[in-house]
Amino acid sequence: MTTSTPDRSPVIQGAHRLAGWHVSMISVGGIIGAGLFVGTSATIAASGPAVLLSYLGAGAIVWCVMLVLGDLTLRHDTRGSFISHIGAVLGQSSGFVTGWSYVFLWVVTGGAQAVAGGMIISDLCGIHPLSGSMGLVAVALLLNMLPVRAYGRSEAVLSILKLVALAAFMVLGVAWMVRTPHAGGQIRENLLGHGGFFPLGTWAVPAVIPMIVQTFTGCEIAFVASVDSADPARNIQRAITRLPFIVLLFYLGSVLMIVCLRPWTQIVPGHSPFLLVMRYLDIPFAESVAIGMTLMAVMSCLNSSKYVVSRILRELAGLGCAPALLARATPGGAPVMAVILTTSLEVLIILSAAWSPSHVYTVLLGASGNLILFCYFMASLACLRIDPMWRRTQILAALCIIIMASLFISIPFYPNLRFEGLIALMIVSMIYASGFIFKLKRKRTYRHSNHDALRYDASHLELK
Repeated sequence: MTTSTPDRSPVIQGAHRLAGWHVSMISVGGIIGAGLFVGTSATIAASGPAVLLSYLGAGAIVWCVMLVLGDLTLRHDTRGSFISHIGAVLGQSSGFVTGWSYVFLWVVTGGAQAVAGGMIISDLCGIHPLSGSMGLVAVALLLNMLPVRAYGRSEAVLSILKLVALAAFMVLGVAWMVRTPHAGGQIRENLLGHGGFFPLGTWAVPAVIPMIVQTFTGCEIAFVASVDSADPARNIQRAITRLPFIVLLFYLGSVLMIVCLRPWTQIVPGHSPFLLVMRYLDIPFAESVAIGMTLMAVMSCLNSSKYVVSRILRELAGLGCAPALLARATPGGAPVMAVILTTSLEVLIILSAAWSPSHVYTVLLGASGNLILFCYFMASLACLRIDPMWRRTQILAALCIIIMASLFISIPFYPNLRFEGLIALMIVSMIYASGFIFKLKRKRTYRHSNHDALRYDASHLELK
């Protein structure tokens, strides 16, 4: 069953549309950021070598979500992203709350990348971190103002450089294993000799899956970017088959190298495990290389986050869930006002980090990660509702609903995540309330405009 969705896709000339590989690379840009180069330290420290099983489980979940989102998009003739499809199937209110929750998630993510990048630039150049963060935001603003195809090329180059750096890291690890005598014994000791493969218990494996699913956030960007491409249906099919494999290969491959080459007990949360391994391998200028890799990943993720937020804002404007001004775009397809608003919101996140790094900023960062579970839940619910026949995709959608609900329900059982989960729930509730108020104001405006039009017609007839 194909659902009719109004075509709100931007009118972009063929020469300015994204190529197929741009779509995948923009998504990779959003996935691989500081969360991989630094954030993996937290997941390894939380479950030890068994984190490899956690990454496999999280990869399977994301693959299921990709299949569900792909089916949802293709059933709407590739018109709009999954936000429009949720609105079409579950109602405008659902589209409003899911869309703005998704915007909030990526605004905070983009701001966090800029904050991390500002700290790196501060260490390198000695300037204030706030100035470095603002500089990165300004560069991303300029790139997002380019015609869509030019932007796609810039982000694709950044993403490819990240993948090359990760591939080089894994090749160096394999080379060490081949050249080092008795490497097998050392690897065995690292994996099994510090409390075993499950040093923190088997329960630690599912416990970190929600954290890993949040770091995989960005796979769904392919469904947003496909709207700007020349052949959305084909690009979506490619993304479904390639992206989960690419993400799992580079994430799992990198983590495998880390836990094989260094004991998990040496991994300190908040410190780059990549730098630890490169120092162990005695790579020249290891610290400079690690800093360069992280800064490149930060810039790419910030660039992708600004892209996806501006496109969702444009789509929300088309749905009547945001001011119509946000739908305006240049001939090259760049939604100017949406990009400017996105930049302004990211600046607010950066200022919150400067003003209250251990309170407001930390809470926003922790709560925003939980919102992706809500967005995936709503998309799966829409896919389940669109067709009463129980086919493979509907079964997957039902499975995703159960998984997302279970992950969200499990949050209160972890003391360090409980407060963040509560804040995430409050954010969703506030967005829903804002949507109700926004809808009432639009109705009043519509009634007043109709009333004025009727009065004008009546007076016009009396004059005649």
